[in-house]
Amino acid sequence: MKARLFLAFQQVGADLFAAGLASATSGNYSVREREGLWITRSGVQKAHLTPDDLLWLPLKPDPERDQGASVERVIHRAVYRETDATAIVHAHPRHAIALSFHLGAILPIDLEGRYYFDQIPVVAPPTTSGTEEAARAVAEALRSHKACVVRGHGAFTKGTQEAPEKALLQAYSLMTSLEEACEVKFLERLWRGDSG
Repeated sequence: MKARLFLAFQQVGADLFAAGLASATSGNYSVREREGLWITRSGVQKAHLTPDDLLWLPLKPDPERDQGASVERVIHRAVYRETDATAIVHAHPRHAIALSFHLGAILPIDLEGRYYFDQIPVVAPPTTSGTEEAARAVAEALRSHKACVVRGHGAFTKGTQEAPEKALLQAYSLMTSLEEACEVKFLERLWRGDSG
């Protein structure tokens, strides 16, 4: 792995944690490279990544190589196979998750949110942790959107720039914009007394 790509992984992990978008070991992110992807290991401290915390996986499942990789690698693979994504960030933004319990799609109301997202689909597969159903739902949503939220679980954003480190930072930036838009919407609904 090139040094600048590793530095981008480190920066995203530290920034996700500092922004409160993921707890110490939650979330995962990846970049596509050749016929595979670099992805974070399961359970590692994202704010303190080392080179050993990243794994290269082929696009097709490989039981030997898959050992230790995030359980949501199935979602990352599906998104890379079926969309234009070159990087994916998955985090647990609190306001987005809260809204996902009540909305089928999140329509931003703030100017920046509307600039980045026409809507943020909410998908609700029967189970959410690294299943084929979740992979299909997220991949389908990310075919035509930059982001989606899995109900009660977390959000996925995609980067599409050619350079993998730039795509990863793009996906991270979209995650911050997603959560800001969701926080504004959440607070506006609270102000109106809208509980439905």
